[in-house]
Amino acid sequence: MSRRESTWWPFLGIGIIILIEVLFVGWAPSGPWEDESFTLGVFGLIGLFSLYVGWFRWKFKTNGLIPWLSLWNDVARSGKLLVTLGVVMIFSTWFAGSWLSIPPAGGLILNLIASLLILQGTYAILTTGLLNEP
Repeated sequence: MSRRESTWWPFLGIGIIILIEVLFVGWAPSGPWEDESFTLGVFGLIGLFSLYVGWFRWKFKTNGLIPWLSLWNDVARSGKLLVTLGVVMIFSTWFAGSWLSIPPAGGLILNLIASLLILQGTYAILTTGLLNEP
């Protein structure tokens, strides 16, 4: 396997299996902290991380975790899309928190992800606009 090749499918498969277990089965050991729901949350975070790594390796066809702007095809359009997705995610988390029974930590994690999307999108927009070097 060369350095440029990346294997994405094991991460995607593991992430899907873990998230199915967390969302539908709901089994978790009590762990050293004697709390099954905390262990279930840790499993959920591991599943989301595995899905992200699988998506990153599939999308950019390289190993890594950080989506550098040089990997993007259309930086300005992608930046606007990220900001829009982040804002929609914040509002949907806010509305879902009042209607659905999601744990408070789940809303915080979703808002953290949305804030990171907005930050990355704003950086992409600024580098193609105001901060663009001639």
